[in-house]
Amino acid sequence: MDVTGARRAVIVVFDGLRPDMVTPGLMPELAGFAASAAWFREARSVFPSYTRVATTSIATGAWPRSHGIIGNQFHQPGLIAGGPLDTSNYAHLEAAAAAWPGGVVGREDLGTALARAGKRLSVVHCGSAGSAYLLNSRVLENGHWTFSIHGEAHTRTPEAVRASLARHGALPGRELPKLGAVERAATVFCDMVLAEQAPDVAIAWFPEPDTSFHYCRIGSEESRRALAACDAAFARIRDALPPDTLLIAMSDHGQITVDREIDLGAALRAAGFRAADRPAEGDRIGYTRGAAGELRLLGGPDPVAAAELAAWAMEQDWLGLLFSRDGLPGTLPLAAVMGDHPRAPDLVYACRSDVSPDPDGLPGRGAFTGGVPVMGGMHGGLNRHELNTMLALSGPGITAGERDCPAGIVDVMPTVLAALGAGQQEAEGRVLEEAWGAAPAAAERLHDRARAGGFAQELERLRYRNRIYLSEGNRL
Repeated sequence: MDVTGARRAVIVVFDGLRPDMVTPGLMPELAGFAASAAWFREARSVFPSYTRVATTSIATGAWPRSHGIIGNQFHQPGLIAGGPLDTSNYAHLEAAAAAWPGGVVGREDLGTALARAGKRLSVVHCGSAGSAYLLNSRVLENGHWTFSIHGEAHTRTPEAVRASLARHGALPGRELPKLGAVERAATVFCDMVLAEQAPDVAIAWFPEPDTSFHYCRIGSEESRRALAACDAAFARIRDALPPDTLLIAMSDHGQITVDREIDLGAALRAAGFRAADRPAEGDRIGYTRGAAGELRLLGGPDPVAAAELAAWAMEQDWLGLLFSRDGLPGTLPLAAVMGDHPRAPDLVYACRSDVSPDPDGLPGRGAFTGGVPVMGGMHGGLNRHELNTMLALSGPGITAGERDCPAGIVDVMPTVLAALGAGQQEAEGRVLEEAWGAAPAAAERLHDRARAGGFAQELERLRYRNRIYLSEGNRL
């Protein structure tokens, strides 16, 4: 099917936005756009469903097994001492780029594919400095441009920040909700990117509603204000676009409410494990926290120690799913969630969750091991409301209407390249031809189960057009 016809593409990312909150009452502009667009209601994120993992999958059209960003944080003892590599940290990523052959991102990204086709990418990013880096990691090599809300020292193209400082004044300070950052993103995007640079592809990334969901509750008044600010910013961008633009409105993941915090470190140490999230001399296990995280043997592979650690984890009532690199009994393989990269840890856990309503009536509650206030929003796991993302497209040849076929954030890059006629490298995602009227195909449901003692778990995946998408998973 011919999906070409757009002269440019614009991608607007609403970090953490649950698609069930795209309503006329909360986000009238985005809801109106979605109603007139091809809205993929069953779009999914990747696992772990964290921002920097998802960011890299959006940029590369690939899963973590290929691009190598396997968590927001993951232990790399030979590279970062005293704690995990933090992918929000610009300096950590620069250290990784110097140490890892081929750079931080182990897969060709959108910017590189566009440069090869003689096209240009501009990014306005108001999330973490690390996310801005990963979305356009080869910005200098490709002659592209990235503005980061964190300032000149947190982007490889500091001239982008200097130009905005000269025109728009000081960068917004720390605030919650991040209304100033949202407004600045729209201003830089409209004034500098669309009006002056006119690149072939432009990406605007809002830090909301993710931040307010995390720290103020998903259904709070602060979160409603953040949604309204994002909606107004989207209206500004949409009004500035010419009609021959492919416009994609999307989120990177969803969120659920966390109502039970587990002190993972204390539990591990009480069981006799030498474990820490900030390992010191003598610690043998490094872990990370959240709705999902890693358990890594810091001394290297040890099948006996890994099996002992897995057996302990499966006895914990807060555990939802457990994945292993080496196929340990009772665990699911990391390959099932496309997470089997050489940097993968021994074990990856996802906390137990369900779809019961939170105090604001929104479905999705679960345990977590830290990172936000109790009753705040969280993501990272395999709850359907963590995985379900906003994804709607409009532009030349696209027909309006909801699409219920499987889709995902890995499909964005190949779809943009195909729509611009920019060539097609081998992608793990696919071109979303259904947006242009292609008839949907049949989807096959795949159920992966594992059991050991009293612990049982199930992962549901969808096979569609020779691609795999994550549906949901939990403890049985």
